[in-house]
Amino acid sequence: LLVACDVYRPAAINQLQVLGEQLGIEVYAEVGNQDPVSIAVNAVKHAKSNGYNTVIVDTAGRLAVDEAMMDEIGRIHKAVAPQETLFVVDAMTGQDAVNTAKAFNDVLDFEGVILTKLDGDTRGGAALTIKSVVNKPIKFIGTGEKMEALDVFYPDRMADRILGMGDVVSLVEKAQEQFDEESARKMSKKISQDAFGFDDFMEQIQQIKKMGNMKDLMGMIPGMGKALKDVDIDDDAFKHIEAMINSMTP
Repeated sequence: LLVACDVYRPAAINQLQVLGEQLGIEVYAEVGNQDPVSIAVNAVKHAKSNGYNTVIVDTAGRLAVDEAMMDEIGRIHKAVAPQETLFVVDAMTGQDAVNTAKAFNDVLDFEGVILTKLDGDTRGGAALTIKSVVNKPIKFIGTGEKMEALDVFYPDRMADRILGMGDVVSLVEKAQEQFDEESARKMSKKISQDAFGFDDFMEQIQQIKKMGNMKDLMGMIPGMGKALKDVDIDDDAFKHIEAMINSMTP
């Protein structure tokens, strides 16, 4: 059960409802109720009475210097007594992300961190510093807006990216999610028999696109991260190829 407790940001509830619909997860919301504490409490009651075993409470973003909002998050935490509290921080804020994490940890004593808008080349250092300052693990990282861009955080892989050594393991895992062994065998057989056609090529393109952002994927190849640092790779780079193939007469 997802719980919409961000009553301040415009369309925040609708955004969570759209996400819930995409994932097939119910979203609990009380439109018109401006008290996130009562919403959270009512949501937990709703979850218990309807047999849900997991409740994720989405709260509003806030600054550590906003005492009223910090007091509110403390009251939500006390009211629902969560088994785990995860602090979501924007990696683009750099050192501010570290300072904010420390301030929130002082109030909530959270169990872990989710670092968003992260790429290993330019902002990976924030991950290392946050772990050092608050002594809490970074559990997930976000590298895009889609659900598949949320990944488990592996410190060794992040270190490799920062050092420009790539992240072959993550690249292979992403490929395995899209390519099954049977399909790979069939494709290999077609290539060996010189029977690989445009339809097969299109299928390969679609599977590659599902793996994620092209620049991030190429950055996982050893040595490519630094080479692509100032290069802008359009995620629609395949579109003109797809258009040409689709325009061909069967």
